[in-house]
Amino acid sequence: MRLKDLGERALLARLSPMGYPEEAPLPPGDDAGGVWVGGEAWLLKTDGFLYREVALHGMGPFEVGFRGVAATASDLIAKMGRPLGFALGLFLPPDLEASFVLDLVEGAAEAARRLGAPLLGGDTNAGREVALTVSGFARTASPLPRRAFPGDLLYLAGDRWGRTGAAIRAHYQERDLGAYPKIREAAFYPLPRRELLSLEGLPRGSLDSSDGLAETLWQLAELGVRVDLEALPLYPDVLAFAGSEEAALDLVLYGGEEFEAVLVVPPGAEAQVLARAEAGGLPLFRAGRVGEGRGVFLRGEPLPRKGYDHFRP
Repeated sequence: MRLKDLGERALLARLSPMGYPEEAPLPPGDDAGGVWVGGEAWLLKTDGFLYREVALHGMGPFEVGFRGVAATASDLIAKMGRPLGFALGLFLPPDLEASFVLDLVEGAAEAARRLGAPLLGGDTNAGREVALTVSGFARTASPLPRRAFPGDLLYLAGDRWGRTGAAIRAHYQERDLGAYPKIREAAFYPLPRRELLSLEGLPRGSLDSSDGLAETLWQLAELGVRVDLEALPLYPDVLAFAGSEEAALDLVLYGGEEFEAVLVVPPGAEAQVLARAEAGGLPLFRAGRVGEGRGVFLRGEPLPRKGYDHFRP
């Protein structure tokens, strides 16, 4: 079977258990993997991408390098991992200007610096086009898996919901983002939120959202629960960009590349979660709840499963 017929999610389901230790702190296929070292979980995540596939209109190598570290760190922080460091693997055409590569790595180093972790070198290789892999390392005493029970509450952390989707839409529609500075900032410098770490020990589960919120929620539903969305954040600039509430909702649900976290919160921990988030300046939006059954629903209606798949157009 060809990959375009199998699809990314089905392929990952087959790949993730291969060689994975039974005693690992997170299940295979989660946002990051890890091993126990003493009483702590040491986590690892690797991401890779082609430059041309992530460079939106107006982005340069600095922004793409920044985004690479941000994407990797988001998976680690969603698992309550405190970043320890990052390493890069670069694939570069031999006729590429050296200044391009320096800017790319400087962007990665800046994102790592803002996350309180060093850039620890990496590897360079010749390639037909620019490609980048980023490995990130983190540790935590309380690794947070994908997990949900009926009765739990759903919170969206951060404020990039719909904004990154708008920036991606603007890229393909060749629209200028000059009037939407928050949308541009969200897409160009999507720094993961270390403030999430202040919630350690309170949420029941957490998922990084990068393939779109709807797809992330469907991955949660695959655990054997029903996800009921009751409301979604609709920011004024996203509404203005989209032109209608329906179009704005589409950006929130299917935009992608948010690098924000979906949190599953037990009802008894809600007050503590909200208090710690407010104290740490972490935006939280209560979006719905988890119930018995299967699937994802928005205001009682089934939500179509659509999201980014590397192997399908």
